[in-house]
Amino acid sequence: MAFLCQIFLLFDTEKMKLMEYIRPLIARYMNQFEETGGVRIGGFKATWPFGKLKVSEFKLELHASIKGKFVFKRSDITSIQPTASIFGNGIRINHRVEKYNKDIVFTFSGNAEGLMAKLVNIGFLNSTLPTPVDIDQEITIQQQQSGFPIKIPIAIGIVVIWNLLILMDFTNVFHTKIGIAMFGIGTGIALAIVFLLCILLLISDFVRRLVLKNSNDIAIIRPFLLFICFITFMLFTLGFLPHYL
Repeated sequence: MAFLCQIFLLFDTEKMKLMEYIRPLIARYMNQFEETGGVRIGGFKATWPFGKLKVSEFKLELHASIKGKFVFKRSDITSIQPTASIFGNGIRINHRVEKYNKDIVFTFSGNAEGLMAKLVNIGFLNSTLPTPVDIDQEITIQQQQSGFPIKIPIAIGIVVIWNLLILMDFTNVFHTKIGIAMFGIGTGIALAIVFLLCILLLISDFVRRLVLKNSNDIAIIRPFLLFICFITFMLFTLGFLPHYL
């Protein structure tokens, strides 16, 4: 009987230790919010829904579609100011990260003061707790990796192939453009290639590792990929197929 009591006591002790370890992890990942909107970073602009703001007590992330991801710890932020413009309400993020553009604005359709209140309530603007070492290191690594999410050689290859195929139709050197057709064979192939590449990026881990600098960045550019899929599909089916079927 005493042996069984010792086992139950040991079990309760280990259970308490496990809960002490898990509790801060749960709090860390549950105590956060997201807001979808647009972004303005220097001369780059993306409207809703291509921007996303993710904030926790120790970390602020701004997803800027094809521009990449911008990550801040509290000590990186000098101030956050509510803004209003013809593009909607938003917040301006003033920071000291040298690698990032100094003009960073998140825009959305809601109330800027309400968003500022969320930042305060979640603790990002007013918490006095030190940033956990693992989160601090994670943010530093992400800041070093931030920027254009597609591998530069892949991006250059896509642009070169696209332009060559379009040029083939523009000059009509191979006589691939039929009558008053909007697009020739070259443009049709270019649209199909871009459409298929976007689909593969959405569904294939292998293609993501091949094309993206970090395969996890797919979440950042997913709305952009879906938009490109829609545009290329419509152009291909309405502007190309009717003339070549």
